[in-house]
Amino acid sequence: MRKTLLAAAAVLLAVASVRAAEEERRTLTVTGTAEISVAPDICYMSFSVQTRHKSAAQAYRENNELMNKVNAAIKKQDIPAKDMQTANFTISPEYHYDRTTNKRIFDDYLVSHTLNVKVRDLTKVPNVLDAAVNAGANQVLEINFTVENPKRYASEARVDAIKAARAKAEQIAQLTGVKLGKPISISESEPGGRIFYPQAAMMRDGGALAEGVTLEPGEIKLTHTVYITYEIE
Repeated sequence: MRKTLLAAAAVLLAVASVRAAEEERRTLTVTGTAEISVAPDICYMSFSVQTRHKSAAQAYRENNELMNKVNAAIKKQDIPAKDMQTANFTISPEYHYDRTTNKRIFDDYLVSHTLNVKVRDLTKVPNVLDAAVNAGANQVLEINFTVENPKRYASEARVDAIKAARAKAEQIAQLTGVKLGKPISISESEPGGRIFYPQAAMMRDGGALAEGVTLEPGEIKLTHTVYITYEIE
């Protein structure tokens, strides 16, 4: 029994010593951020076809007919079926409020079908946009130029981010009169960035593209951030 008590006391003493050491440890946490510019290699586009009718079945038939035309028009731009996906499909009644009778009055059924498209050849983006709208898409919800796999640029950005963090830590240590020790904790955020054109295709009555719409892929700014905690003396 005495040996058990001594062993328990030794464990408690060891835990207390570790906690005391951790509390006495002085640290400095810094962030380092690097930004690199890369050319986009993919464009994500989103089109919607909306139809309205007093009959839900008729609204659906009209919508389905138009969306089939949109699909066919996009495929003619050499966009494979695997890069086209239905993102949303809804059928919902629409009402307006009659202040005279204080009642909701049914107007029609709204059918909305949204199609997401990946365009890997950026030179085809204007043609896909034009084809979809002229075939019947009456909303362009998204045009997003980006890089498909930003992680492949992580190594290059990581080096610069770590250098920036180290330089910041050394400067702070020098200004505060402490000695910088070894890093005891490191974490990072992966690069990310995009050029986003919400509803970029302005349309006139009848669904035609507005004249003068120009979309430039430009460059993507990818940022990579590291968080490093150093021990200081």
